[in-house]
Amino acid sequence: MSNPSGSADATPYSTATKVGSVGLGDMGGPITKAILRRFPIIAFDLRQEALDNLVAAGAQSAASLHALADSCEVAVVTVVTDKQVETVVGEFLAHPGKLRDVIICSTILPATVIKLHEKAVAAGSFNVIDAPVSGGGEKAEKGIISILVGGDAAAVKRSWPILEAFGKDIFHLGPAGAGATGKLITNMMSLGTNMLLLEAMQLGDAYGITEDSVTEFLPHTTADSRGIRTWGRYDRMRRSHTLAGTPAMYDIFAKDMKIATKAAGQRGVILPIAAAMSSMIKEKARARDKLLEERGMTGETQRCPVCTLELSYAYRKAGYHPECMPKQ
Repeated sequence: MSNPSGSADATPYSTATKVGSVGLGDMGGPITKAILRRFPIIAFDLRQEALDNLVAAGAQSAASLHALADSCEVAVVTVVTDKQVETVVGEFLAHPGKLRDVIICSTILPATVIKLHEKAVAAGSFNVIDAPVSGGGEKAEKGIISILVGGDAAAVKRSWPILEAFGKDIFHLGPAGAGATGKLITNMMSLGTNMLLLEAMQLGDAYGITEDSVTEFLPHTTADSRGIRTWGRYDRMRRSHTLAGTPAMYDIFAKDMKIATKAAGQRGVILPIAAAMSSMIKEKARARDKLLEERGMTGETQRCPVCTLELSYAYRKAGYHPECMPKQ
């Protein structure tokens, strides 16, 4: 197999490099806006409204994926599903244009990344880097989101300035597929923790303990977690998602846990707890949203100015999470 064009050249991209961005939704839009502060952007999305929003912010638009490839050395892909990623990268493989690197920020199966990487290497066209993110759109737009990266060392080094444009904590975990795996591990832990916390809140409520009280004492016990310190984050995410109010929104929140169990199965590993949780997420989320509506608990919660996430009750007076508190 031949090496993709320029794979041995690890010279980082300059700020004059034109960066293509495909997929401008809840994560793709903020990521693109952050990159736009340092690099010229050529954007593409099937939704004209999303494209117009980025053009108004200073990006150029591409009439097609082929046109984008003809203008850019690197493309950032942030669509939703494995099939959508395969379609976009397939278009680039058919017409690579100037592309040297394709950075996939979507949460997809590691096997999908590996397959696309191998196709690109065989074609001698471009490198595929998986760089899914963790932290939410607000952190992405501020350029402080966490990025989990997989891919060839030279390509990752070359693309590092672009990753730094929207990420603060960036980890190169290994070859193609490693970033996607890291993101699935992250989502297993964050979604799984949230589901257990929902049941913990139900238990407390049944015995007259308020949610504020639970979030106040848990950080001082062995059950402390980022999930309890930012309690309310997932509630807000479901209300503010572009699919809010539709059944598809609950599918989105169940998607990542299902992908994790499937990815494990593809390597002969069984995750029975994650599998059980994946079957319950939609039901749990719907029940939670119904409860919030019935009790009038849908207002905005004070958020930390550093990490942008919700402040649970114990930290609202200080105005920061302990780990985000500015040094005196």
